[in-house]
Parts: sequence; structure tokens; C-alpha cells
Amino acid sequence: MKVFFIKISLLVIPIALVFLLAPVLLDPFNVFHRRAVRLNGVEPNENFIKTAYILENPDKFDTFIFGSSRVGALHGERLEGRRVYNMTYSFGIPREHLENIRCFLEAGVKIKTLLINVDEVCCAIDGTEHFTDPMHRPYPVDGNFLDFYAMYLKPEIVLQSLPIILKNRSRDDAEWRRNFYEAGWRMDYDMDTGFRFSSQDGGVPEDAADGLLYYFYPVALDAMKEIASLCDDNGIELIVFSSPLFAYQYRLSVRAGYLDFLERLAAVTPYYNFSCLNEITQTDSNYLDPSHYKAQVGDMILDRIFKEDRTVHKADLFGEYVTQANVAQVMAALREQLRQP
Repeated sequence: MKVFFIKISLLVIPIALVFLLAPVLLDPFNVFHRRAVRLNGVEPNENFIKTAYILENPDKFDTFIFGSSRVGALHGERLEGRRVYNMTYSFGIPREHLENIRCFLEAGVKIKTLLINVDEVCCAIDGTEHFTDPMHRPYPVDGNFLDFYAMYLKPEIVLQSLPIILKNRSRDDAEWRRNFYEAGWRMDYDMDTGFRFSSQDGGVPEDAADGLLYYFYPVALDAMKEIASLCDDNGIELIVFSSPLFAYQYRLSVRAGYLDFLERLAAVTPYYNFSCLNEITQTDSNYLDPSHYKAQVGDMILDRIFKEDRTVHKADLFGEYVTQANVAQVMAALREQLRQP
């Protein structure tokens, strides 16, 4: 009997070790390799990895860009006199930014300036789904890392990602990794997806936004209100700006309630509005796809915010500085743009 148990143990233990170690070693979402992220073809959990990185390096940066993947085109290193890190991650929303900012402040991170991007993403989701999504699960601000990592030990997570990992195992990721930790942005100036915009021509069909309603923008507004208060209490410069959505995506979002969100945002905080219809947002070559603008457009955003007088009116509304005093006029002008052929 003793020999039998020894034989069974010799068989079971290696299998158990494989099931335990495979998720850690292959680590599709890089949570176990957060200090040396690998380019394995699977989008890493950037929210968790970047938050942990800043907490371990509290004195490295003084300016942070928060937003969804849209702000991945903002090259903060262009801003002189600032040490900028881009916290971009897909489907980033204000509620999660708020939790991360609180975490930074509690850890002693000295924040000089916060740039917070808002777009239609933060109107469409409230983030509850992120807690069951390995790509987007937030940093465990409650300190429960055991529960956090348990999700990533599930064998099915590795099995689902294995074909992608094997296909990308030989990719050179040294430069990508350096940028991930030194700057944080995603899109470089020579990046091109090859996306064909022909399917976006001809305007938005009348029924395109059927069933699409932005139920969650009150959640985003509440979070932005708390972020503004937190900045006031801690002497942090807060700069809020909306995304320059590609014309088709913008029209679709307006039908779902995006302008209602932008109108109410002015009562919470002033912001730079880049969501409009103009030559920039209606030019295919300025975009990687209908949701993501190129780095060249990102430069236009930063130049408008940091190099121009915000009180100067923008005729095409690209970068118009919106306050409670002028929000009615700006919204009227945006709606007039939409009525133009």
C-alpha cells in the first residue's frame, strides 16, 4: 500500500505542479511579470501593472495622464519641465482613476498635475464587469492580493491564451518594455493599423444607435466630482479633456447621449472639448481606427492645452475650453455642426 501511495504521489505531484506553475510562467496578462512585462500577444492588465509600478516608484513622476486606450497616443515626454507617465489602459473609466489616484496619494506620490480624459467609454460602462475580467481587473486597493491572483491561476485562462502566446513567443519586446515603464503611451508616430474606413463612409444609419444608451454617465460624473475635490484638497492641478472621436464614432455616441454627458460635465469641472466635427476628426489619416486617433493628433491636444491661451475661442470647437459660463453656447454650436451636411 505504501508503495502504491508513493507511485500515485510521483504521478500526481508533477501534474499538480504543472497546473500551478503554468499560469505563473506563461502568465498571459503579465500580472506575475509586472516588473518585466512581456509582449506575448495578449493585452496585459495595464491598470494593475501600471498602478503597482507607480506605487513602487513614488518619486519617479509628477504628472499623470489617465484615460482609456484613446490617450495611448499622448506623448507626455514632450511636456518640458514635467515628469509624465501615461496611465492609459483599455476601457479606463473615472471611477477606477479615482481609486488609483487615492492609492497614489496614500503611498506618498507627489502629484503636480493630473490630466483626465473623458470619452464615450466612461458613459457606457460602470466598471463592475472589470472585476471578473482578467484583462481589466483593477488593482486591489483593499489589499486582498490573494483573491486578485487567484483569478490568474485558473488553467482555463492559460489554455484560452496559449495559441496567441505561442504565435508571439519570438517577438522582440525590449524597446516596447522600456517605453512601457518610462512613458506608458501605446501609439508611436509611425504606427498604422491598416484599417479601411470605407465602411464608415456615408454617415450614420438612422438605426445605428438603437439600443445604445449611455446609462452610466452619472457614475462618471460622480467620480469626476470626487476627483476634482481630491485635487482641490491636495493642491493638484486638474486638467480634464474629451477625446477627438472620429466623425462616425462621434455621431453614433451623440445619439446615445454623449453630448448630455459633456453638458453636465461643465457643472463639475471646466474641460477642453475635442469632441466635435472638424477637418481633423473627419480625416481618415488622423486615425488608427474609428476609436483611436494617431500620435500626431495627440500632439495637437497637448499643444492646445499647454501652449495656447485657453480663453481664445476655437471656431471649429476643437479644444474649446468649456465652463459653466459658456457650456450652453458650446453645446448649441456642437449641435449646429451635426445639422450641417
